[in-house]
Amino acid sequence: MLRALVFVLVAVALSAGCAAAPAPTAAPAADDAGYASMMIPHHEQALELSALVAGRTTDPTVTDLAFRIDREQVEEVGQLQGFLNLRGAPAPAPMGAMAGMADAATLDRLRASSGPAFDRLWLQTMVAHHEGALTMSRQYLAGPPGALSEFARTVLRGQQLEIDRMRAALGPV
Repeated sequence: MLRALVFVLVAVALSAGCAAAPAPTAAPAADDAGYASMMIPHHEQALELSALVAGRTTDPTVTDLAFRIDREQVEEVGQLQGFLNLRGAPAPAPMGAMAGMADAATLDRLRASSGPAFDRLWLQTMVAHHEGALTMSRQYLAGPPGALSEFARTVLRGQQLEIDRMRAALGPV
């Protein structure tokens, strides 16, 4: 009888402890999916911009930056797509203007230019583009901690370093 009473008391105590735990909210998951869905097309445009460098520059700094951006952002797009796939979230739909996205006129000017004029425009465009990614990452990190918090911090560190390199390559304004 004593054994049964102890069992019941332990079971009640354990179930009360479980019931007292706060229920997880859906907000972080929604924020995670939203951030990933915005960053994928944003990174894809950075890949498009990096692909424009081949044959348009002779500046090794621009070539190196484009290579690094391509390598890092291909990997990050894969991580974000994998994150969404594992959660059964839909693939990102084409979106309107996002922070730092180059418009069609800028893309056309880049495609039509080469040499130092291309280098300057490409660097300016990529600085603005990366600043947009920083803005989106800061906004995400301002919310509740989410599954992509470390990813967003990595974006902040990596893209700020690239912005610093691009600004140095642009020289004094």
